[in-house]
Amino acid sequence: MKKFIVGLLVLSLVISIFVSFGSVSFAQKKYNEAPMLASLVKSGKLPSIEQRLPEKPFVVSPGVLIPKKDLPDWKVGKYGGTIRTVHSVADWAPDVFVMTNEPLLSAPGIGTQGIKGNIVESFDVKENRIFTFKLRKGLKWSDGHPVTTEDVRFTYEDILLNEKLTPVFPARFRVGYSLKGEPMKLEILDEYTFRVTFPKPYGGFLRNLTIEGWVGYTELLKPAHYLKQFHIKYTSLDKLKPLLEKEGFKDEWWQLFSLKDFTNWEQTQAASIGFPVLNPWILKKASGGVYEWERNPYYFKVDTAGNQLPYIDKIVSTQVQDVEMANMRVLTGDVDFLRESTALVKIPLYKQNEEKGGFKTVLLDMHVDSSALFINLTYNDPVWRKIVGDVRFRRAVSQALNRKEIIDSVYYGYASLPETVPSAYSVAEANKLLDQVGLTKRDAEGFRLGPDGKTFTMLIECGAEAPDLLPAGELVVEHLKAVGIKATLKRIDPQLRGQRTSSNEMQAFLMWCHDQGWNDGWTSGIIGSSAPLWSRWYSTEGKEGEEPPAWVKKAYDIDKRRWESVTGSEEYNKLWREGLAWHKQYLPLITIVEKVKYPMIVSARMGNVPRSGFAIAANFSAEQFFYEK
Repeated sequence: MKKFIVGLLVLSLVISIFVSFGSVSFAQKKYNEAPMLASLVKSGKLPSIEQRLPEKPFVVSPGVLIPKKDLPDWKVGKYGGTIRTVHSVADWAPDVFVMTNEPLLSAPGIGTQGIKGNIVESFDVKENRIFTFKLRKGLKWSDGHPVTTEDVRFTYEDILLNEKLTPVFPARFRVGYSLKGEPMKLEILDEYTFRVTFPKPYGGFLRNLTIEGWVGYTELLKPAHYLKQFHIKYTSLDKLKPLLEKEGFKDEWWQLFSLKDFTNWEQTQAASIGFPVLNPWILKKASGGVYEWERNPYYFKVDTAGNQLPYIDKIVSTQVQDVEMANMRVLTGDVDFLRESTALVKIPLYKQNEEKGGFKTVLLDMHVDSSALFINLTYNDPVWRKIVGDVRFRRAVSQALNRKEIIDSVYYGYASLPETVPSAYSVAEANKLLDQVGLTKRDAEGFRLGPDGKTFTMLIECGAEAPDLLPAGELVVEHLKAVGIKATLKRIDPQLRGQRTSSNEMQAFLMWCHDQGWNDGWTSGIIGSSAPLWSRWYSTEGKEGEEPPAWVKKAYDIDKRRWESVTGSEEYNKLWREGLAWHKQYLPLITIVEKVKYPMIVSARMGNVPRSGFAIAANFSAEQFFYEK
């Protein structure tokens, strides 16, 4: 009996070993690759797919890159094909930039809910200030070199802490995303694990590594094996001399280093060819205004069937003269994807040419609110400040706006009434509120007089950052005149607008604003534009500007607590709602419209294209695009 039991145990062990080897064998064969890469493997020019992928690849399935509600018909795609697109600025292809951008963390649809690892495999948060990250074991740069915590250590110690390369330690890596905040500390735990610690709670650090400012992994992770050859700590000045002279430098090694280091924002530049990346496509050629990206053989994502992504082989972006020419190429069928240079006004043209051009027009949402009225609450005029500082005045302005007319005539019906401000249209109620403010007397033309006995005027300045701003501004002026406010519209250069805003010289202006949960656009983030002197008081810790009133300090308190809480947590979401309520109560910014539609041009043959949600989120999910036939 003992022999029988022993025999069973031995047999069991043999089976176990066989199964183990079998599982290894299966693991080695469970991944698939594009034919163009398979041929390189067969010829010995590329390692096998199993050697190129990390031990735990990022698995793309329904709802991972785009929420299921926005892409309900996600499917496993097919390999092959080229995405043709265009750009109008030399060395800058914005659509491709977003398509290739990879942050350390990710969440579906450029959101902040459900944050998970992207470049990193996993993360852990303790006390809202201690963040432990684990890199994907086996992850490789596009040149095949392993990605390890040495890349993180090098980035932190030799770049971020080097005053020549980083004169000011970034706000992103300081408590509260503030230059006044205490900086992070880095601890390397092993070859794949590192820890970032802050002295105070900074749960918002997660959103900072996910989406804030279109962040990429390059903020904290750079190819050390490549960049060390340009760093004085690892390469002597004598060895650097030839390169320095070639670039016209003397001993300024840090300037040479900066030329050779390419952040995520710079990786559509021709000079970045050859720089190791972790993106789905790699820039390979750039000549005559034509830029070509090819699939990254070492890309770390697969689909549910084990197919290494991306599905599309190449992206080709051609530089054109201007935005108009970009749209002409759409109409002639020479574009497979375009978001950045499209326009609502061209929807009829798009629709007329869809069949001939082989494309479809997908109406998604803008990730910003297209137009908003900023009223300067700290403008240097006591009469002005007395009037606009009364929240009843701002409510009156909001109710005087005939938003339906603006939506129909400027946005062709493709926009919604804002939910962030009281948006009911009522001339009678607006007049009533203005009377309550004290603007009861009028001049001979019917315009309201201020407390100084002079006609109250409002100069609204407007740039041409977007084609809808000026026509929207013209209607705003007419609507305000209907309630006795003498408003005028003046066109201003966008660069001058920024200067005049920061110097507190503008009474009011029209511009877009962000409406995202990862942005402070509805709370303290708008104070810099709506009340520059109050913002300056905060940024200088009371040394400059003016101390704001209690209701403004409340916004900063909400945001401070939100930055401390972990992004996406119940506490974070509660504070986000509290911020929205604060904005609706005090109206420091008057939103004109929300959810403006954004026409996105895609090939009629392209699959895994979202039906709803933010248009720019589609760019971020381009690795799952494929041609269905």
